[in-house]
Amino acid sequence: MKKHLLILSFLAWAFLGNAQLQLNEMVASNATNQMDEFFEYDDWIEIYNAGGIVNLAGYYLSDDHLNLIKYQIPATSPGTTTLLPGGFAVFFADKDNLTQGAMHTNFTLSSNGENVFLTAPDGVTIIDSISYPQMATDISYGRTCEACSTWQYFNNVTYSAPNQELTATAELLFVNEVQPLNAGIYHDPEFEYDPWIEIYNPNPYQVNLGGYYLSVNGSPTQWQIPTNEPYNTVMPPNSYKVFWCDNDLAFGATHTSLTLNPSGGTATLTGPDGTTPVSSLTWSALSAGQSAGCSTDGAPTITIFNPSTPINTNSLIHITPEAAVINEVMADNIITYADNYGQFDDWVEIYNPLNYDVNLAGYFLSDNSENPRKWQVPATFIDSVKVPAHGYLLFFADDDGSQGVRHTNFNLNNKHEFVGLYSPDGLTRVDEIAWAYMGADTSLGRLTDGSPAWVNFVVTTPDFSNNQGTIHIQETNLAKTIFSIYPNPTRGLVQCSKKSNIRVYTVQGNLIDTLNGVWQINFSNYSAGIYVVTDEEGNKLRVIKE
Repeated sequence: MKKHLLILSFLAWAFLGNAQLQLNEMVASNATNQMDEFFEYDDWIEIYNAGGIVNLAGYYLSDDHLNLIKYQIPATSPGTTTLLPGGFAVFFADKDNLTQGAMHTNFTLSSNGENVFLTAPDGVTIIDSISYPQMATDISYGRTCEACSTWQYFNNVTYSAPNQELTATAELLFVNEVQPLNAGIYHDPEFEYDPWIEIYNPNPYQVNLGGYYLSVNGSPTQWQIPTNEPYNTVMPPNSYKVFWCDNDLAFGATHTSLTLNPSGGTATLTGPDGTTPVSSLTWSALSAGQSAGCSTDGAPTITIFNPSTPINTNSLIHITPEAAVINEVMADNIITYADNYGQFDDWVEIYNPLNYDVNLAGYFLSDNSENPRKWQVPATFIDSVKVPAHGYLLFFADDDGSQGVRHTNFNLNNKHEFVGLYSPDGLTRVDEIAWAYMGADTSLGRLTDGSPAWVNFVVTTPDFSNNQGTIHIQETNLAKTIFSIYPNPTRGLVQCSKKSNIRVYTVQGNLIDTLNGVWQINFSNYSAGIYVVTDEEGNKLRVIKE
């Protein structure tokens, strides 16, 4: 009897007293990486057990610091929720907890970055948490090692296994096109028409360019593509990526310190080892608006293009669009206008100033100026995507294409956002608009239909003339006053809502950092605690470093 009691006591201690649980790795944009048991590519969260045997039943997972008990791991599947020492458990964040079992949560993960919490069965004690940054498709974010406190991106996702980044090898890639004098076809997110180098990925799989080197007329290791922004450096299969030669490094990983000489030169791409040549392109004298590129994508012969073909095949046929315009936009629709499903989604209104109908089938809408091909207007129901002469047409930015041909694959953000309309060639710009802030149930629209002046409407006019809207405030004035930081709380890099001159203070008022003209702040080297961040206009924000 005593022997049995000792065994039971040992098991109780093993299950309850020696657990050292930690969040270990996660994927927030899973396209081809790891399927669940229902053959679905869902977001996932991995937990690692560094201690004794433990059953996760009763613990909580959440993506909301105000609701730590969002998902409680049930006791219905001890075979999958029990972790041995050194073991891993993967939970799919897919909102399928009611139909697909204990390892499926009632929330999903945002690829834009957010918080994840693992909480004890008391619903209060946070066992571990992570504020993860923006994520790229099929790239994970995890601890550098299971015992490490630092986190990093992983190209080789280590689902239910120890975290380890494999040595990167040079893939088949091409320097496909260069433009030293940009005359206005394609601009960066800051609306600057800078010189650029285009890389082409011909492979049937994605390639992360982080760690590769770009150079112009110099050492092959002249400039290394950063590894901390895979959302900017991952190239999908058979795609194109532009790197800006503008020395605006604060704008992100696609902005280089290189310069392009219109008189001629050689641009070279080198592998992550700094020695393996991948591709190069040599050009002669070019005039404004001209580019030099492979005659066909990746071909050895070089030709001059005018107009150029950035982020598109070099065989692109430019298509002149009709003179439609973006007329009004709403990015935070709470109660103003419902779609055909009775849902209050973001929307974009197109106006046709011409005397005949304009068919938008084949045109593109995008919320990313560097990716004009983000969503193409379907041609399946042509009458539904015609803009009548002197009329209007709404598209719903709700990331729900299942609801019809006027529902895009992206949402709009009411802070620091952009939307563009492009020709069926996927490059030629028809119209575009960007904003720093838009209030709930207000819209940004042209003062009168098709006019160049943009204003903010408090009485909006979806599917009707802007001439009847009630003006609230000029967007140009409003854009100077909004400042925000995300994610917050954070463990590392945060994004500012606008380029700013930053001062970072302790809560005691001591200045600890000064950053001029930046979009991002790195809190990695700061101690855990509360900080005050100010910009040049006197805005103050409290930031929590975990």
